[in-house]
Amino acid sequence: MSDFLSKFNKDKYDDLVNEKEDKELGDKEDKKAGQPEKTEPQQKQKEQDAAVKKEETVSERKAPSQTELSSRSSRRQDSEEEVEIDMDYRRKKKRRMWFIISGAVLACILIFFIYYMLVHVKVDDFVGQPVAEARSWAGENDIEVELEQEYSMEYDANVVISQSISEGKQIRKGKTLTLASSLGPDPEENIPLVDFSEMTQEEAQAWIDENKAENLQMVTEYSDDIEEGDFIKFSMKDSNIDESEYKRKDSAAVYYSRGQEVFEKNITIPDFTGVSKEEVEKWAETNEIEMTYEESDSDSVEAGNIISQSEAPEEKIAKRDKMEVVVSVGEATVVPNFGEVSPEEAAINYPDLNVTVKQVFHADVAYGTMISQSIEPDTKLTENDDKNITVTYSQGRPYLQDFRGQSEGDLPRLFHEQYKSKGADINYIVKYVDSPELKGTVVDMGVFNEFVPMTYTVEVRISNNASAPPNPPDFSEEDPDMYPEPEPDAGEDDSDEEVPIEPEADLEVDEK
Repeated sequence: MSDFLSKFNKDKYDDLVNEKEDKELGDKEDKKAGQPEKTEPQQKQKEQDAAVKKEETVSERKAPSQTELSSRSSRRQDSEEEVEIDMDYRRKKKRRMWFIISGAVLACILIFFIYYMLVHVKVDDFVGQPVAEARSWAGENDIEVELEQEYSMEYDANVVISQSISEGKQIRKGKTLTLASSLGPDPEENIPLVDFSEMTQEEAQAWIDENKAENLQMVTEYSDDIEEGDFIKFSMKDSNIDESEYKRKDSAAVYYSRGQEVFEKNITIPDFTGVSKEEVEKWAETNEIEMTYEESDSDSVEAGNIISQSEAPEEKIAKRDKMEVVVSVGEATVVPNFGEVSPEEAAINYPDLNVTVKQVFHADVAYGTMISQSIEPDTKLTENDDKNITVTYSQGRPYLQDFRGQSEGDLPRLFHEQYKSKGADINYIVKYVDSPELKGTVVDMGVFNEFVPMTYTVEVRISNNASAPPNPPDFSEEDPDMYPEPEPDAGEDDSDEEVPIEPEADLEVDEK
């Protein structure tokens, strides 16, 4: 192209213009020769018009010099004499046409390529990538995504396994790209469990990863007894599932030791003396201190406040360390030795204690001497303690009283109140005898008004005279009771009799 332009200079241009003009003149002459002669005025008019056009054409160009005009006229004369064809011009013209055609073809190809690139997109490799990344790419490139899901041990959940169009190929926008994504391992698959007690923590974790047992958790916890990295226990969340039936979906945990937990001693101990127990409990809970509370009486520290502490104030202590404080329960009451006081004094001289005085028979302890007290002497009792004390004094050996004249119905009560309740095992047997006394009256006893052993049985003789009149009441001026007590109802049952004895029995009293 540059070669053609270099050759196409001003001279060549003039030659081409002159050649064109000569050709037009030649054509006109040919037409004149082939046509009948026209009228002279018409010819003159045409010649004038041609001259005007020629002058206008020449005026538009730069006026040629005299030399150029002479050379042009000479060339025109030569051209009229002889026509020469320029083969180089034809080659250039043909080459120019090929350039035009090639440019048009290349333009069409370029337009088609641009159009193709605008409506198509190259597919990336999504295998092993998250589904969300593939969806994002599809949204940016106007591609529809159809998702098919399946279980896979190789790929994690929501990861692309395969794609319908391979990497690098083109897909038209608006079309559908089919992706197969992973659901992860099958949760219903049965997994035979191993004996974790024979595996280290690293081996157990490798087994869990290999079998994709996502619901089997590895738990590490501190232990004061088991070394770090050793097995502690295996547990299933659902106790009804046997270990042999374990599936990937079942929740379970395997525990391994982290060893003994060691904490830095960076907690400053306050002075708790006189501080309430509630404040100490709050401080211990905040700092995770294992606090022990002991109770003690104090004459100077109010109940509920701290008397002393096991660790000195301003010392450092670590989390989970043990500590002890002594809590005041107030002023204490000291239990006296009741053996040094009489029963009457014991009952009235100690208002801070609830003293119960009890008197019992004793074969070896003299009358009025203390036998025992329920709380040892010198024991300190606080408001939190039970202050009920029972003090037992001796009444000596049992003394069997005279129950003659008493009613048979009163005997069970009398023997219980006077002997049984006081520790003496004194019993009686009944013998019914004929007597002028009213029926049911005690008329005689085997032994009375004398000391007997702690265990003893006495014979009591009862009148069975049903015909004897009742004893008249004994009225006297000193007796305030002017009216006799009413007779008991006939229907009353004397059920207090302990040992019924047949009337004909004749038993002798056995003194021990």
